[in-house]
Amino acid sequence: MQTAASRAPGSEGATQSRRLAAGSLLQYALSAESGGASRALLVIALNRSDRLAALAQERAARVVLAEAVRRVEAMLRPGDRYALAALDELWLVLGDAPTRALAELAGKTLHDSLGRPVTAAIDGRSQTVAKLQPVVGGIWFDARCGLSAMQLLEAAADNARHAVGTEAQVLVTPPGRLLKEVDPAQFAAELRIGLRSGELEVFFQPQIDLVRGVCVGAEALVRWPRPDGQSVRPELIAAVAEERGLVGELTQFVLNTALRHLMVWSSQGVDPGVSVNLSSVTLSDPNYPLYVEQALSTWDIAPSRLTLELTEGLIVKNEHAARQFIDKVRAAGCRLALDDFGTGYSSFAYLRKFPMDELKIDQSFVRGIASESSDQRVVRSLVEVAHTFELQALAEGIESPEQEQVLRETGCDRGQGYLFARPLPPFEFAQWYRRFNQQASEAALAAP
Repeated sequence: MQTAASRAPGSEGATQSRRLAAGSLLQYALSAESGGASRALLVIALNRSDRLAALAQERAARVVLAEAVRRVEAMLRPGDRYALAALDELWLVLGDAPTRALAELAGKTLHDSLGRPVTAAIDGRSQTVAKLQPVVGGIWFDARCGLSAMQLLEAAADNARHAVGTEAQVLVTPPGRLLKEVDPAQFAAELRIGLRSGELEVFFQPQIDLVRGVCVGAEALVRWPRPDGQSVRPELIAAVAEERGLVGELTQFVLNTALRHLMVWSSQGVDPGVSVNLSSVTLSDPNYPLYVEQALSTWDIAPSRLTLELTEGLIVKNEHAARQFIDKVRAAGCRLALDDFGTGYSSFAYLRKFPMDELKIDQSFVRGIASESSDQRVVRSLVEVAHTFELQALAEGIESPEQEQVLRETGCDRGQGYLFARPLPPFEFAQWYRRFNQQASEAALAAP
């Protein structure tokens, strides 16, 4: 990596050739052409905050992407290459990274450069059109590591997801743990046994009514504390379950377990709703809505206390099946939420076509609202969109009182995040719920 000032004169043409197609970049990552024995593959999620403008103004989207590319190109060395993997994701190969520290420094430099506001000339003057909130995940590896390019990419992408929870928003690691990864077939067999023997658990992350300051619901999240003491990443559970045909059984387990705890809690005076995430498999299963009704009846839970969460990506895969599914579960009285709202480019179209009850605002929009006016404007716009369609807005990833205050001021209805609580085991959630709501009640009585 290098600064624009340090590039040799006349190198502009060479820079152009450093952009490759995504497939070619992955081949390049392991080729002798890359240079040094130790290299790094970085996945850069731009997390653009201009999506609302991009929906209505294609030129704004092009300006933001072109500026991001320009900043990346300004830092490339002769052996570095990059690819545009999506409208807001870039992949980068550092051809010579002798130490992990150097790869981390490159990731941090990219993060800081891409994090600067993007400006453009509008009506004759320079204005900020977007504020990127980049996250960088990377793998530092030896060319003789024995891993495929796809394995390296998956590891880098996984680090990008985990980097969201770090202060630096950058996470670069060696791929050593991949070599110890359980074989998918063996892992699936163990997962099947774990499901049927009661090893898996469901934790609950509280969801808060930001207007009244009380807990009104919880998101059900699967956890697997294995007998050997190891804890399995939830995303690995989901990925293997999807690949090996276990996702239907896994979703049924989460649904039944969540509803069973709702029944137990109700007898204790704890009455939140619960949200359950769905997969593409359950969405396309014509019998799943009937299964949901049967589960609600079995555990004697009112349908209005169950929210089923869909992502836009699931709907896109099969709109016809999604329409039938949504019609059936709404007829049964369940609530529906569109998860990760704002992370796609056609959310408005789906809000018009598919009836929802709640929009979950992705945490990438929430992260900077306490300090960045542009982020505040984006979240306010997202809340207004939700209310325009007569839906509730729920913000994810709230981690500070300042973020909560801004969300209250924007009119956001609900929120969840580490500020309130991390995902909790059922017994701890019930205790937390009673304590939190009691404190809220006492505060309300003491208010002038």
